[in-house]
Amino acid sequence: MRSSGPIIRSLFAVELRPPMLASVVVACYKHEAYIEECLETVYEQTFPDVELIVVDDHSPDKSFEIARRIVRKKSFARRFVSCTLVRNPLNLGAHCTWNRALSLAKGGMIFFLNSDDMFSKDRIRIFASQHGNEKLFFGFSAVEPIDEAGGRITTHQYPTILRYAIDRARITGSPLSWAFLDSQIAASTGNFVLSRELVRKVGLLSDLKYCHDWEYALRAVTMVEPRYVESDRYMYRLHSTNSYRNLSHVAENETKACMSSYCVHAIARRPVNRACLSPINFGEAFYKFIKLHPNFNYWMKQLYAPYQPDHRTVDWNEWTMPLAWR
Repeated sequence: MRSSGPIIRSLFAVELRPPMLASVVVACYKHEAYIEECLETVYEQTFPDVELIVVDDHSPDKSFEIARRIVRKKSFARRFVSCTLVRNPLNLGAHCTWNRALSLAKGGMIFFLNSDDMFSKDRIRIFASQHGNEKLFFGFSAVEPIDEAGGRITTHQYPTILRYAIDRARITGSPLSWAFLDSQIAASTGNFVLSRELVRKVGLLSDLKYCHDWEYALRAVTMVEPRYVESDRYMYRLHSTNSYRNLSHVAENETKACMSSYCVHAIARRPVNRACLSPINFGEAFYKFIKLHPNFNYWMKQLYAPYQPDHRTVDWNEWTMPLAWR
């Protein structure tokens, strides 16, 4: 009779497999009207093993006090594997706040969340069930715009624009990483989901006021192809104090910084993600592919092409210094 020992041991090993821990990191700043609703959507997640980390960037309003009242509730704290709330000693900016939150996270998957936005109840469960075993993972979902009262906005063109960029990549057969070269198609830092290992490899968010999320995504896609959940699992709040409205005047300079960063990670060296747009990956075909991305094509001309030794047509001066590859 054939022994059932290996089968029993295999089943037993599966039962003993430790559950995956999901970390939700919340960057909070001056959102006293929204922080409670934001945290409630984390509390209501259908995925069981969650740690919550909230870092307040020295908000001048009552955001920190409201968050502290909520996390001190016994019923709230018991829901989480761990619950951490800290406050920056002074206002350090969004990138520092995210980086501090990431340094505290212990989960295998890390979910970013802005303090004025919300999760759908099944957001963590969907990502964990579909992608929880992937060592390197970068994902995001479709977004649903909401108003200041939390009501759904059906007339705004923002989600349509994002979906168009993603659909265009599918129609043309382009990798989704290429779509990030034109814009931040995930809409916000809060829509990012990364594996712990990818966070370790990508590193910290850069000191950019407006485009820190886009620059971070561009670094991530040089490591792994992004994955997209088509259903609306992130509620993105549009209100008068949105950072994209208040900081749009710095967008051009920071877009240049984003493209410079991508050149360093995907063009000046061999990228880990062999599908991302790079001359090392595609050779001469690279220069044809970039024509499909007008924004990237423009910035490539500004940042990369002028420094090709065989094609330089001007003398070196303060405006034509070579890129300082890191």
